[in-house]
Amino acid sequence: MVIHSPAERLSTWRKAAALLLACTVLCPTDSFAQSTGPQATTGGARPLTSADPFPDRNDLSVIDPDSVSRKPVTPTSPAATDAVATGSLRSTTTLNEDISSPADEATAAYEDPQNPYEPTVDGGENVVVNDPTLTPGIRIGTLTLRPSISQTLNHEAKKFPGGSSDRNFLTTGIRGTLTSDWSRHALTVTGEGAYQRNLGGSSAGEEPSANIAADLRLDLGDGTQANLTAGYAFSREDTSDPNAVSGASVQGGEHIFTGGASIERNVGILKALAALELSRTVYTDAKGINGQSISLADRDRYGAGLRGRIGYELSPALIPFLEATAALTNYDQTRDNSGYERSSQTYGIKAGTQLDLGEKLKGEAAIGYLRRGYDDSRLSAIDALSLDGTLVWSPQRGTDVNLGLRTTIEDFAGGARGGWVSRELTMGLTQQLRSDLVARLTAGLERRSYLTSAIEDQTKYSAGAGLTWGINRYLDLTTDISYETTPATDDSTWRIGAGLTLKR
Repeated sequence: MVIHSPAERLSTWRKAAALLLACTVLCPTDSFAQSTGPQATTGGARPLTSADPFPDRNDLSVIDPDSVSRKPVTPTSPAATDAVATGSLRSTTTLNEDISSPADEATAAYEDPQNPYEPTVDGGENVVVNDPTLTPGIRIGTLTLRPSISQTLNHEAKKFPGGSSDRNFLTTGIRGTLTSDWSRHALTVTGEGAYQRNLGGSSAGEEPSANIAADLRLDLGDGTQANLTAGYAFSREDTSDPNAVSGASVQGGEHIFTGGASIERNVGILKALAALELSRTVYTDAKGINGQSISLADRDRYGAGLRGRIGYELSPALIPFLEATAALTNYDQTRDNSGYERSSQTYGIKAGTQLDLGEKLKGEAAIGYLRRGYDDSRLSAIDALSLDGTLVWSPQRGTDVNLGLRTTIEDFAGGARGGWVSRELTMGLTQQLRSDLVARLTAGLERRSYLTSAIEDQTKYSAGAGLTWGINRYLDLTTDISYETTPATDDSTWRIGAGLTLKR
């Protein structure tokens, strides 16, 4: 046996270390040949009645007014979350991470906090259990999928002239958000669906819905950004809608297909945006009380619109802007079933300002003018003063206050009436009561002015409250109650629901 001294062993180790270092420098492995881009932020949890109360406000409302509340919602792209902070002229939106029913139901989940609590250094007491960003999601290459499924039990009570109705029903909701993790460009796809089943056998009043939207952001460099969008939505027309078929046992379904492209460029303190928006709306038949089909094909239509905006950056916190829109709506049938040509042209202009004071206060407000003229000279043109805007205010961590204003012109489905003007105000308060408990309060008001009809103007009021308990980062318990009423027509609806949402 040969025994080496400590000095000899030390010399041998030094030679081995030197050889290993040389190999590492001269022969790098694939793991050092490429690097992963920065982590993309994830679209947040927010109901359609929250921080962005009108997810379709940079929208097709000019193109297709009948589908304002039901068309696809454009999701927030990874870099769009701070669009206002970076001076972007594009209105950004997010969707609720946990869907439990359609947006107008009592079981809508709460939104992402605008000004959340910061975790402690050791990740202690300030960690928010039901923060959707805590769910790991499912990695698919460079994409991350965050799905959720919910089951709720609900009760609905309606009162209307001449009677009332009650139903108990289950709502199954599925939602998923797919986001990219790229160093350049970004893709966001958001889908949701809700299916209702009445307890007791009858299908009266069931309101299924589906919605999917995709947004591809292209970073073209030199202060230029392009967005390509596509979407699809399905819903059943509400019985309280002025265009609902009177006496129908089942209202018609509405399929809406949308697509669009926009380009935004910053040139010094000037910020310009140009956008093209397309839509296609198709209606399924309604059903009468005796089961016969009632065709709504005369309402099928195409829409196309152009929108341009230019802003002047007085400071990073204040950007006044001027926006103009022009749109065409073309019905498949030249004349509807009542003999009128309902195809139309719409023009609008508005002036406003974007405000960004950081996480405490941001939003925009604008005042303008809308006009819609119809191909049929017997249908009177409609003019309206428009008030539009959104505001998100967080007076303290864990508290978010949201306000929204929207003005649209909507069409009647038939007869010698052109359309009406809808002005809507929404308000919401979200409070983080504990790290695992969130409370919500919502309120809304919609004023319909029937300028081309003898129908009495109507005001619709709504209010709601709810709680979300984050059992853990994968499971939420949600309870909600809501009420809406239209005094002019003596209609009112109560809804209450509770359920579980499983997230991944």
